[in-house]
Amino acid sequence: MQNIIFCSYNSDLLPYKATEWSIWRDLKLSEDITVPQGYVALAPTWIKSALPLWWWIKVYARSSLPVKFWLIVANSVWLIDADYRWEIKVELTSLNWEVKLEAWTRIAQLEICPYFQEWKAFPNETPKIEMIVDSEIYENFAEKFPSDRGAGGFGSTAH
Repeated sequence: MQNIIFCSYNSDLLPYKATEWSIWRDLKLSEDITVPQGYVALAPTWIKSALPLWWWIKVYARSSLPVKFWLIVANSVWLIDADYRWEIKVELTSLNWEVKLEAWTRIAQLEICPYFQEWKAFPNETPKIEMIVDSEIYENFAEKFPSDRGAGGFGSTAH
């Protein structure tokens, strides 16, 4: 079985569990951004992923995001398919005023999930998580970990 792979330019940006008992992995902002009031900003993370068949990722806002910054994830929960090979960006919207966020701010959490279809058998083994820090692999991620999705990136499955 293929591993679950996360790749970045910088090891400090790789999704991580804040504590031993954390269920989800924190995701950090990779550069400074401004989120205008009432608009959606795509927050960069410099993270790419490759998942085995029957696995997917849910992206949630951190619980502190609305309290500290009056921000929410624009569509509540963002889903990443197993065949998505482009940078994970988090859709943020400001509830009240323009918000400036600094790089390295923790903005979201990832939940890695198995997918089950009742008419297909689910594999009995759990994939390992592999973290890669390599700029060349990051730049050529879609070629290194090809998928049927082809050249489509963010929002490309909406026809």
